[in-house]
Amino acid sequence: MNQRHASYWEATLAPQTPAPVTLPIRVDVLIVGAGFMGRWLAYWLGKLRPAAKVLVLERDGFSYGASSRNAGFLTTGQVSEMLQDSRSLGLPAVAEVFLRRQQGLAMVRQQFPALAIDPCGSTDFDPINDEKREFVTQLHATLGQAVFATRDANLGGVRRPAFFQPHDAGVQPVDLLQQLRQACPDTPFAFDVQVRHVAQGLATVQVQGTSQEVRYGRAFVCTNAFATQLDPGSRVVPGRGQVIVTSPVKTATDRTLGYLNHGYDYFRFVDQRLLLGGGRNRFRAQEQTSRLEVTTEVLDHLKATAAVILGHADFAVDYHWAGIMGFIDGAHLGGSPRRSIDETAEAVAGFGGMGVALAPVVAREIATEL
Repeated sequence: MNQRHASYWEATLAPQTPAPVTLPIRVDVLIVGAGFMGRWLAYWLGKLRPAAKVLVLERDGFSYGASSRNAGFLTTGQVSEMLQDSRSLGLPAVAEVFLRRQQGLAMVRQQFPALAIDPCGSTDFDPINDEKREFVTQLHATLGQAVFATRDANLGGVRRPAFFQPHDAGVQPVDLLQQLRQACPDTPFAFDVQVRHVAQGLATVQVQGTSQEVRYGRAFVCTNAFATQLDPGSRVVPGRGQVIVTSPVKTATDRTLGYLNHGYDYFRFVDQRLLLGGGRNRFRAQEQTSRLEVTTEVLDHLKATAAVILGHADFAVDYHWAGIMGFIDGAHLGGSPRRSIDETAEAVAGFGGMGVALAPVVAREIATEL
């Protein structure tokens, strides 16, 4: 592992229980990775396959890649980004992914009704043009529902017409991760475990410097951007996303989830602070990495963007961290996140930055199949 800065969400995170010295010799289902995908899979297995003996292994003390270090968006996406995707993939594919995200967000709300959610909606602040208007009309016809509405929005004291989506929301991702774990009281989670190899019903792991073996009926590698470490044939490409949180600020900007620059820059407000992520497209080669260090180049971009969003530069950066997303073939919508390693193991990785929405759907599908 490499050095990382803790996210805003992890600030109050209590230490997790360390791995036991000795792991089970055999389990029915082995899950590698305790991010959203791994925890949702454990959750649905507990609901749908309660007799199965499940074990979750995590190399970090809580969650390593992006699940605990994302922006905390519960979103189905926004117009500028989906328009770009439709140019290469076609409208039907974009609509299908939208509906799966919509289904996933409904699952979050249904399964965890006590979860604190900010029902702020989302705004695409990129300029509206005729092509976008036509795309939204066609998208609504394909979906059979009206999703986006046009309204005046305030960005940094400047009002402009923008596409608004009322159903999106904000969430504290670590709270959701913890509630997922609490909902699996009979499933052991072992942290600080290095999984070295998974194949043919046998996993080789290292616990506190000691090598052990765990046999399994089925294994699921849920490590997203790090899938290639256990699945050499994986097409998942890592993408580092950096995020800042400012000091408490005053602004006239609408307090929704916000998107700029085709969704590459994204923001929301938490505790009277601006949370802003992005800049990856401006430094694509640099950010196509699995290293969690933050960089001054992206920090400078985020600070400049924050000044535009707020309408002033009267703020300090109190938090700056990075999370690692996974993109199949490096594309935002690159294909299915499921890939067979062999007849006993499967990698479930490459959610294109939408794991919060898609993981519950994919996890339920897998649990139903087993």
